[in-house]
Amino acid sequence: MRNRMLAMSRLALLVIASTLLPAAAFAKPEDFREFVLWSLPPGNQKAPLVILIEGNGGTRPNARSTWTDWLTARGVAVAQVRSAAARNRQDWSGTGCSLQYSGDARDVLDLARTEQPRIDTTRFAVMGFSRGGTEVLNSAKSFSGAPAQPTAVFAFYPGCEGWCSTDYARTGPTSVQILYGDVDDWGKHRDSYGQCRRLAGGKIVFHNIPGAHHGFDGRSSGTFRASSQVFRYEPNAEALERARAIVWQTLGPAWGLP
Repeated sequence: MRNRMLAMSRLALLVIASTLLPAAAFAKPEDFREFVLWSLPPGNQKAPLVILIEGNGGTRPNARSTWTDWLTARGVAVAQVRSAAARNRQDWSGTGCSLQYSGDARDVLDLARTEQPRIDTTRFAVMGFSRGGTEVLNSAKSFSGAPAQPTAVFAFYPGCEGWCSTDYARTGPTSVQILYGDVDDWGKHRDSYGQCRRLAGGKIVFHNIPGAHHGFDGRSSGTFRASSQVFRYEPNAEALERARAIVWQTLGPAWGLP
């Protein structure tokens, strides 16, 4: 009996250890610089910064045409973060809903402070997509003790299987903008849409985008499978323009940009 109990204890320890291994595997490399793509606006003036945080599928190639070029044309620098690649992964599939890279935005800000003299690191915002939206909603703790707090956080169709939360306060210094399409079947699947909507109040604003699916600001359409079901993503030009208006109505006046 004693040997059997010892064997069971060892098995339990192995199970616990196996659940901890993935988290250790997701640690960033010591040199994070090669996983950040910088884009600066023309001119020599100091520019504010928007940090783009990827979703479950990894870094989107079309983010440049959708957001990077649009922002740099308005005098804003952009840092696109390859969070999965930094952990030697292609994407985040199969890793569950736990936060894995919510601190990347702070690391990028620290890099900008030391390596990008044209960026004004006292003026910055964070923008995340899908799972990346969840990550940025819960990035407040990573900015604890930072010289400045984000002007705004933009979370596009965030939430994972009904989980949508934020550690930003409704009365805090950061404007939190959550953008969700009202026909997003992934958001409605386990009510991530509803969970996000119920966060609204004070500095946290929920934007219901009519007729928009998951990935409405992208450039491609298709489906993805999760929870043994198939969900849709689809671009929507009208929804994208509405989202851009929300972004600029938030950042333009705050940063003194036309």
